[in-house]
Amino acid sequence: MARTIVGALFIVSGLIKANDAVGFSFKLGEYFAPDVFDIPFLSEYTYGLAVFICISEIMLGLSVLVGAKMRLTVWSLLLMILFFDGLTFYSAYFDKVTDCGCFGDAIKLTPWESFSKDVALSILIVIIFAFRNKVKYHTKKENSKILPVALLLVGLFSYFTLEWLFPLYFTFALFLLVRLVNKFIVKEKREWTLALLTLLTCFAFTYHTDSHLPIRDYRAYAVGKNIAEGMTLPEDAQADVYEDVWKYEVDGIENEYTTSDKPWEIEGAVFVDRETKLIVEGDHPPIHDFSIESDALGDITDSVLAASDAVLFVMYDLSKSDREALRKVDELINALSGEAVTITAMSATTEVQMQRIQKEADISFPFYFTDETTLKTIVRSNPGMLWLKEGTIVAKWHYNDFPASEDLINQYLR
Repeated sequence: MARTIVGALFIVSGLIKANDAVGFSFKLGEYFAPDVFDIPFLSEYTYGLAVFICISEIMLGLSVLVGAKMRLTVWSLLLMILFFDGLTFYSAYFDKVTDCGCFGDAIKLTPWESFSKDVALSILIVIIFAFRNKVKYHTKKENSKILPVALLLVGLFSYFTLEWLFPLYFTFALFLLVRLVNKFIVKEKREWTLALLTLLTCFAFTYHTDSHLPIRDYRAYAVGKNIAEGMTLPEDAQADVYEDVWKYEVDGIENEYTTSDKPWEIEGAVFVDRETKLIVEGDHPPIHDFSIESDALGDITDSVLAASDAVLFVMYDLSKSDREALRKVDELINALSGEAVTITAMSATTEVQMQRIQKEADISFPFYFTDETTLKTIVRSNPGMLWLKEGTIVAKWHYNDFPASEDLINQYLR
């Protein structure tokens, strides 16, 4: 049972992150930042590390289910979970990264929830480790017992928690690979052949989502979401609850008091300080940092979101933008400029860098400023493109999939 739970969970966890490896790389960048672990040289390799972790989780999950290369598998599982234990404990104890990214944007876990989840997994992996020598590569009979149960767990998790059945289909495809390898490959080469085929399958999936967009978008900027509505809370939303903590010195001893204690009425009390602490965190809108600004026009957010049709071109960092794609953006803007559509190019790049890159890429369109983290969240492409109708996102494109201007006009403006 321990192998079934660990295997199913690792496959799902790895697949969700592989669906948005770019987003997971941003999360790793938070861990490597100066105010957390301060490992700046790893910041250049966050995407490669993200892909490695995603694929490793899926491969280890499948391997532990079928008993493939158990010595290597259990040691890898143990080292990986110990690494995650340390990471999530540090994040929780020092309150550094508020969401571990364990399940991408699909499931948000607090730091302590993430740590608790990793501790539970650690216990199961230790059990597997203890009995590792008793597990051999499975025969068809053994697979018929464990794989259907694992598939059931993945299916239940996909349907009720993720509301996305793709992990179930992907896991079934992996199990089909197991069946084919066992049927057509000689016994001595099955384990490494299965590992290679799994690696290629996972890499192909990750490459697809990186070259286009995540298959399933769990963010507040998914197609069908209205940005303006995402920036507001319902009237019955829970507000943050704060409490004032008063510090007074009484008889040479500093004490803390609540407002109800009325420490200022204590005879001989000397005021030292007052702190306002968050006691209960209330509800927050899913979108809270979205704005579009320029020095010349100021804040144009409301006008863009109110437009009948609006095209947003998102480039969180122009220095990292694909140059050919920037020229495509320029061509699209020129082609659409005569149409009844609001066109806005958004970036967080500094003015000096922007001017240099505009010259290098031979582009002329103006930019508006938006927070970099917000731009990274909106679309996993640099540049990326969105079509809005009165603030509602009706389509999103990776720069590899930018449609022709004629198609955009015929589909959205005619």
